Amino acid sequence: MRIIILAFIIYKILDFIWIYLRPSSIKKYLGKDTYALITGSTDGIGKAIAMELAGKGFNIILHGRNKEKLAIVKEEIKNLYPEIKVADILHDGSKPGRLQVDYPVAVLVNNVGTGPVAALENTEIDATINLNVLFPTHLTQDLLPHLSRPALILNVSSYAGLYPPPYLSVYAATKAYNNAFSKSLSVELDNVETISLITGSVHTASNQQPVTFMRPDSATYAKHVLSVIGCGKKSVYPYWPHAIQTSVLSLLPDKTVKKFISNLRQDSGTKII
Repeated sequence: MRIIILAFIIYKILDFIWIYLRPSSIKKYLGKDTYALITGSTDGIGKAIAMELAGKGFNIILHGRNKEKLAIVKEEIKNLYPEIKVADILHDGSKPGRLQVDYPVAVLVNNVGTGPVAALENTEIDATINLNVLFPTHLTQDLLPHLSRPALILNVSSYAGLYPPPYLSVYAATKAYNNAFSKSLSVELDNVETISLITGSVHTASNQQPVTFMRPDSATYAKHVLSVIGCGKKSVYPYWPHAIQTSVLSLLPDKTVKKFISNLRQDSGTKII
């Protein structure tokens, strides 16, 4: 019995390590005339992922709700990678309406999201659910018949969906939805790799806490995101220290976890990711 338990523990450790040591298969989705669409790509994680994908040779579709920011990021990519085609789509996902995409897409990154820290009675419920749930769900549904094959869908979730902090009840619930939605699609869809990216604290425009080992900047996080492509997991922590952090949390008493996630909420200022 002890040998079986030890073998299981060794297997779990090796399985965890392999995720972060194996080579990425992101180039599998690179096509000459296909695009990668990244929502919320004018700042933070979305912009960083767009830059990383452009650096890998992907044509890019930028999405955002600020025309000036879109133009700046578009010009930045074109200056760095002049051979890359860059399109942009102006759309506010927090409001009703579907996003129209007229380009062949091989990679979809559902990144955009909002999570202002507030008590439930002061939370903008409709805007949060529209942007975090309805927008990526509708976009994915609309794109599915037109996705190139093979295709890749990345859904940015959060460990707030696993360990919901106070004053982020609606945000945490939407991130739990993102994770479940992604994992279900990963089984449902043929020839479409679908991964839920469980994200911890990342230094972004909306999280101005200093960069630390446990809180990487957006560029570092984006590199880790692309590195886990092809890992075979439906749900994964791209940044391995976040995975360690959450594993430790799962072993702690509920009171300690509650105190920890309350501190995360106070540190984040606006949202966990």
